[in-house]
Amino acid sequence: GMSFLVVYDVGCLGGWWCCSFVRGFFFWCWQEEAMEVLPVTSQKWVLRSRPSGAFDPERDVALERETIAEVGAGLSLVQVELLSVDAFIRTTLDAEAFHTPVAIGGVVPALGVGRIIAGKGRGRRVFGMLGARTHAVLDPSSLAPVLCSSTQALGLCCPSTGLTAYVGVYKVCRPPRRGETAVVSAAGGAVGCVAAQLCRRAGAFVVGIAGGEGRCRELVARGVVDAAVDYRSGDVGSKLDALCPKGVDFFYDNVGGEILDVVLDRITRKARVVICGGASQYSGNLNANRDGDGRGGSVRGPRSYLKLAEKSASMHGFVVFDFLLALAAAIPTMLYYGLVGAVTMHEHREVGIQAFPIALAALFPTEEEEEEKKTEEASPTTDRVRAIRATRIGKLIVDLSVDQLPGGGEEKDKDDEGPPSVKEE
Repeated sequence: GMSFLVVYDVGCLGGWWCCSFVRGFFFWCWQEEAMEVLPVTSQKWVLRSRPSGAFDPERDVALERETIAEVGAGLSLVQVELLSVDAFIRTTLDAEAFHTPVAIGGVVPALGVGRIIAGKGRGRRVFGMLGARTHAVLDPSSLAPVLCSSTQALGLCCPSTGLTAYVGVYKVCRPPRRGETAVVSAAGGAVGCVAAQLCRRAGAFVVGIAGGEGRCRELVARGVVDAAVDYRSGDVGSKLDALCPKGVDFFYDNVGGEILDVVLDRITRKARVVICGGASQYSGNLNANRDGDGRGGSVRGPRSYLKLAEKSASMHGFVVFDFLLALAAAIPTMLYYGLVGAVTMHEHREVGIQAFPIALAALFPTEEEEEEKKTEEASPTTDRVRAIRATRIGKLIVDLSVDQLPGGGEEKDKDDEGPPSVKEE
């Protein structure tokens, strides 16, 4: 909330001075030569129905249009440029969500970067919870100025990505060190990709777990990890035994479920396990059968948890906003790492507002994916989801800049469009 925005501002300013991001100040004051005028037509993704199991981009959400004719006193109209596609979004679609649940008919939440085109703060580039839409009328106090590049704002300095990786690796427990072996699950994802690089920077030998042989090869080729294991090919345990003959000293887990058990069976004495997320449980298990107090449920917990006692090891969960003081130092640190090339925020960009739910679905490959390929009818949506799953490395971003046309902010007619396109960076 507001506390994070204050820390974000302080951290960004520190990074600005330390890393000479002089242009950041001008982003705060700069006015475009040609500003969009009201009214504007906004497109937004709203929740049509609660997902039953895996998120279905064709069933669970709907794309709506609305005309914004005026902006209330003290408010700002933001033209959204980039949207961050993050795993937490799926959890908000459940009525029992830990993060604030989305009401039926409500806008699907998403962090993003945009520019204020009308109302208070006109001309400023901002970051915040903009929502899955092309334009948003928001209270400017809920927004933070963008004092760095958009990639850094949504990547290395984003609370759901780079800052989560930083806190999980450095602040939750004793960080990995030279001579140790670290394993990172979902190493091809946004958080895992950064966490793996931070572990390598600390001197550890890093093994990433990801889906697909091609993605695993790419993670090694890009220097994200030292070695990678394809969980889809099976027998993850034997592969870890070969790569980690002395065991696992540090495990950064984004997946949970079976993968967590496999690694727990291989931890060393005094090992540290960091629970960042449980993406394998988000598609139905996370909130199923919970009571009103959030107790119970159908999450598959670790069967091998007694290894923690046997090895005098520890397992820690965390919420990034519980480390506000650490974030003040984390932001300029991550900016510096990005500037000198110590950590790279790899990106996969999808283009256009219509690509957002497809990108969100691609974050959560199901255990039955191979069987689905045999039984599901091919469609542009399922084909695109599978293509993203097969190739994505790092942060998944939806670029809306192509949607913003002069005099109204509308996309071209759907009948004139081909399937959503993709940009890799």
